[in-house]
Amino acid sequence: MNTSICSHLARFLPVFALCAAVTAIAADPPPAGYADDAAYAAQVKALDASELVTTKSLGKTLGGRDLWLLTIGSGEVDKKPAILVVGGVDAAHLAGSELALRVASQLAAGDAATKKVLDQVTFYVIPRADPDGLSKNFAKPFTTPQGNARPTDDDRDGKSGEDPGEDLNGDGLLTDLRVEDDTGPYMVHPDDPRVLIRVDPKKNERGRYRLLSEGRDNDNDEKWNEDSAGGVSFNRNWTFRYPAFGEHAGANAVSEIETRAIADFAFDHPNIAVVFSFSPDDNLFHPWKPKEDAGRIKQTLLSADGDYNEFVAAKYRKAHGGADCPGPGELDGTFPAWAYFHFGRWSLSARAWWIPKVADEPADKKPSDARGGDDLNALRWLAKEKIEGFVPWTTVNHPDFPGKKAEVGGFRPLLRLNPPADKLESLAESHRKFLVDLVSLLPKLELGDLKVESLGAGVFRVSATAINGGYLPTMPEMGRVNDRQYPLQIALDLPKDAKFLQGSPRSRVSILSGNGGKAEKVWLVRFAGSAPVNAKIRLWAPAAGAVEIEVDIKGK
Repeated sequence: MNTSICSHLARFLPVFALCAAVTAIAADPPPAGYADDAAYAAQVKALDASELVTTKSLGKTLGGRDLWLLTIGSGEVDKKPAILVVGGVDAAHLAGSELALRVASQLAAGDAATKKVLDQVTFYVIPRADPDGLSKNFAKPFTTPQGNARPTDDDRDGKSGEDPGEDLNGDGLLTDLRVEDDTGPYMVHPDDPRVLIRVDPKKNERGRYRLLSEGRDNDNDEKWNEDSAGGVSFNRNWTFRYPAFGEHAGANAVSEIETRAIADFAFDHPNIAVVFSFSPDDNLFHPWKPKEDAGRIKQTLLSADGDYNEFVAAKYRKAHGGADCPGPGELDGTFPAWAYFHFGRWSLSARAWWIPKVADEPADKKPSDARGGDDLNALRWLAKEKIEGFVPWTTVNHPDFPGKKAEVGGFRPLLRLNPPADKLESLAESHRKFLVDLVSLLPKLELGDLKVESLGAGVFRVSATAINGGYLPTMPEMGRVNDRQYPLQIALDLPKDAKFLQGSPRSRVSILSGNGGKAEKVWLVRFAGSAPVNAKIRLWAPAAGAVEIEVDIKGK
């Protein structure tokens, strides 16, 4: 984040002091320009000075770090529909944390139009869902972190951390290890000797290399770096298709301080309408596809939610402007999947950045082999951007492979998942615009077609129509199926001496579809007196907002 965010934070702290502090703290992060623990804490503190922002720690992690929540809005923030923005879902996805905090900063320092939006909705922002995991990005040797600070027995042999990766060539990085082996499954790419590709037996190809992560077999089990005590991954610890006994999944679902704290916060705030995650598990360039809804346990996007989901995703793709986003991984245990399937909200997940496609030089040249295309493209992009992102293969004396040539090298950690820091501010701005535009798509409750008819003897028929003038339905169909979202309710408030002959003082309204979905409600009521009666009809749901109208009922 660092110096470029100062234009937003200058409103809240002396700009010189903040920028000097951040620059000094984050002098050599991996990649450069991202905020470490101290810089991140300073930025959160600076935002707390805004009249539109309140900060709160949802708890302390095992590593002693605060799990910060930023609440952005005006007035009674918890009584308005809200969008929950979560960054740092994946420990190696530093960009997600940076973008979440930058979006918060831009919202807090927004123009009049943005402030008007903040009068309508609240933004809850959790920039670092896994503070301990993200902090590992700044510890040498630099590697790709997997989880939080909990010691884990990754290979389930009763010991913890006995076989971590090791920096064999002393460059301060943990990259890859390739070992010459005629029985190995890899061969050199014909167009670039830096890239290894899997052999294809159908082409009568023979392997030449084994490919491992950099390190030694410390526990002599013929596996390399399989137990680094790497911690529990925030994005594998959730209840949807929880990968029991899976790598970095934890002892059980929602076992961690971070996951429990965020789940508790979410369930304590029924006004949350949308969950937006910065995560490699992108579902905006790769929207979930609805399938047959049969079966008691739902594991695919419901058909009733499909068109709405695709429409929002299309708006995001247009706002982002990118193309060729890498596909997401499995949904098992992930936070974005939990947010839809088990929390019952619209769940949007954005990778936000990836290495763009770079044309071959010359333009008409095509690779002789399509395998390894992503690696070749990454190398072209690094060369174009003049980034030293690939460690040349260098021979090392490896005690586990006597008599064989072993080389350390490969792509530097983190650079393929996180953009150069100078691209973060513009990325944050495009996401802020999308999130502000998303507010206009939320449900908009209206009450219309009000009728009051006297039937004689003090009996009246009162009717009104509940209308949704927004694009999105009043809740996803999944919210109804899993019963995790508060339903839409309608109430006719009358004096105590009034008696309901038909209809209840308060009742549920079924989901109202977007763009004019409606439901009529009729009451028969009897009044004891003949004096004019002032009544009120209210329509509300925590995540959809509220509206009310006055009703003038005159006795005969």
